[in-house]
Amino acid sequence: MTRNIARTQGRVMAAAIAVVLWWAAAPAEAQRGWGRPRPPRAGACFYQNANFGGDYFCMRAGDEYDVMPEGLNDRVSSIRVFGDASVVVYRNPSFGGRSTRFDDDADNLQSEGWNDTVSSIRVRLDFARVTRDEAENIVRRAYQSVLGRDPDSGASSWVDRVMRDRWTQRDVERELRKSAEYRDRRPPQNE
Repeated sequence: MTRNIARTQGRVMAAAIAVVLWWAAAPAEAQRGWGRPRPPRAGACFYQNANFGGDYFCMRAGDEYDVMPEGLNDRVSSIRVFGDASVVVYRNPSFGGRSTRFDDDADNLQSEGWNDTVSSIRVRLDFARVTRDEAENIVRRAYQSVLGRDPDSGASSWVDRVMRDRWTQRDVERELRKSAEYRDRRPPQNE
């Protein structure tokens, strides 16, 4: 009898471990559901109610649902967009049917004709938000602020970082302060 109980306990424990391992190994998408997660730096959150009310789920830029996870399909009523993300929602699974792109918050999808009808989603970084001219101006201001001069031809790599990696003027300034030119310009600190 004791042996049967031990065997049963062992099987229950093995099953419990298998379930935990299966859940942990499941793709992050399958683990997402309604709740109150921390919003992404670049991405979007999708709310059950208009005006960003009720529970929500979030997706980072680069994430997509070709089929909405169980309990999320046709239940989105507002969208909040973060950072330089854009959202494309689709009426049907597998990115099919009617679609609409949202670059900014949508507090009431009913007024957009999308209330409770989203069946697949793509969230992307919107690289078009920073033009090359804007990126060059960001780099120019950073150079003037840190080095007191206009950028040289080598600054094109910083322009690319602003456009590709969403760097701000502060990010460029931080990197310029690491340069030999910046270190050589500063008077030595008295110790």
